[in-house]
Amino acid sequence: MLKTLFAGLALAAATFMTGSASAQAWDPKITDTDYVLGKADAPVTMLEFASFTCPHCAAFANDVLPQIEKTYIDSGKVKLVFRQFPLNGLDLRAGMMARCAPREQYFNIAKVLFQTQTSWATAKDPIAALAQIGGMAGLPKDKFDACLADNSVADAIVKLGQDATTAYQVNATPTFVVEGEKIEGEASFDTFKALFDKKLAEKGVATN
Repeated sequence: MLKTLFAGLALAAATFMTGSASAQAWDPKITDTDYVLGKADAPVTMLEFASFTCPHCAAFANDVLPQIEKTYIDSGKVKLVFRQFPLNGLDLRAGMMARCAPREQYFNIAKVLFQTQTSWATAKDPIAALAQIGGMAGLPKDKFDACLADNSVADAIVKLGQDATTAYQVNATPTFVVEGEKIEGEASFDTFKALFDKKLAEKGVATN
């Protein structure tokens, strides 16, 4: 099943590798199923496409995101929409666990997954390590097992990857889209600050 799902993702990547996010009309298409960090009415929206097993994604989450939260998200100027871009079966299962835990725990789980990535992702039994993280977030073992056996949860995550490739030509992680402008790979806080400030200024919002 997973082989089929990832084959579909690869096909989508091969089909939609042309164009640029900035050339399209900006519509992040946020729904109730999205995981949003920040105020719903924040004037600037940033999409993050990330993999839980990606070291560069962990570096962003651990080192850059806290600065963005303090300066822009907590102040209500920017909201972050996190969309998983699955790169492998283990990453897919980590995302499934995060989705099946209580919804309010999603970003806490993501934080733990990125902070402890080198431990659980390289563990002798990484699935058991994921079950332990899920348990701490309110997902008991029986529900964890049922979650990982639920193809609909896997399908939803793989579709996120396919949609990201279609809409924004995402083919690697992390990738960010801020009001239609794309940043690929690791970037410093100053890079995000410059883009946030530009977008806020365009909307007539003071940056300090």
